[in-house]
Amino acid sequence: MSFDQLLTQDTAHSPNIAIVNAHNEASIRVVICILETTSATFTFYNHQDVSEIIRSFDLAPHLLTRITMHTFDSEEAALEQCLTDLNNQTADILMKGHITSAKLLSAVLKDNRRHGSRFLNHVALCDIPSYHKPMFISDVALNIQPSQEEMQSMIHNIASFTSKLGYTQLKVALLSSTEVAHPKLASSVQAAELTKAFVSQHENMTIEIDGPLALDNIIDRKSAIQKGIQSNVAGDADVIIVPHIDVGNVLYKSLTYFGHARIASVVLGADYPIILTSRADTLDNKVNSVLLAMKILVN
Repeated sequence: MSFDQLLTQDTAHSPNIAIVNAHNEASIRVVICILETTSATFTFYNHQDVSEIIRSFDLAPHLLTRITMHTFDSEEAALEQCLTDLNNQTADILMKGHITSAKLLSAVLKDNRRHGSRFLNHVALCDIPSYHKPMFISDVALNIQPSQEEMQSMIHNIASFTSKLGYTQLKVALLSSTEVAHPKLASSVQAAELTKAFVSQHENMTIEIDGPLALDNIIDRKSAIQKGIQSNVAGDADVIIVPHIDVGNVLYKSLTYFGHARIASVVLGADYPIILTSRADTLDNKVNSVLLAMKILVN
């Protein structure tokens, strides 16, 4: 499947997207793009009135009817009611507005503990011009240095996620700076141990995992062959698992700024998709992230 196919919407599906602090121009522009191209509705949970900024966009009446606005005395109260509505399934997707990622995720994790402990991870879907298929990367924005057990949970989250997108098999590469485990390079040792220990328990999904693999071996089959690497994953990976958030962050930003990749990203593991875009993300990438979250709900 292509990147565009993964984001293509069922127009009959109308999820309700909950936004905390949708009171800045950047957030409203994303909302308008989604309203104009899908059948989604939005609920705003704000701690300040946004009527004036909404009026400044001169939205058509039929679009305005698909926005519900709630105003609270504080950001904390707005966030609490938003999570309550998500848990009650009167809202389907959580989207970050003008609020810090740390505050939003802290509230979700605290709420998540009340409903059973689950592992959350961020995944970025990348459309890289020089690569032959979409690539998923985790974790570039949430988990700092995942343990082997956390990487297992990460892979199972991604398997559940991609199965909803139509995948029946998944090739997962564990990134390091070498293809051979070296005792002084922790990422290589962890990757080798996980490759040896990993057992896929996901239904209806074949998962192949290999590592450690350097980036050139992951994305270029010729490079892998030249190094004598015998692997079904090398040169044909669907997923890259990075060993540290610094590595993931640099890879993600290199792909967007130098590689001109299109991006859609979402946080997995909660009862609802979480859209956690950065202020520096382009409007297109923010819209793509909403479309990806919506696509998960349909399937």
